[in-house]
Amino acid sequence: QVPGVIVHGRYDVVTPLSTAWELTKAWPAAQLHIVPDAGHSSMEPGIIDRLVQATDDFADKLGAKFRV
Repeated sequence: QVPGVIVHGRYDVVTPLSTAWELTKAWPAAQLHIVPDAGHSSMEPGIIDRLVQATDDFADKLGAKFRV
């Protein structure tokens, strides 16, 4: 089980939300985060915030695993 985070903008017209939902169902170790005020671009403030948070969360989990 490989963990992952799917970040999807609510107003994404390039990739429908249903695609993110189907991916989440097929990938049990993934978490889906829907950004309510964003579209498709990874440069939108809400998407950036969520991606940074996901990266920080992974770093915290890995750091806890490998601390001596």
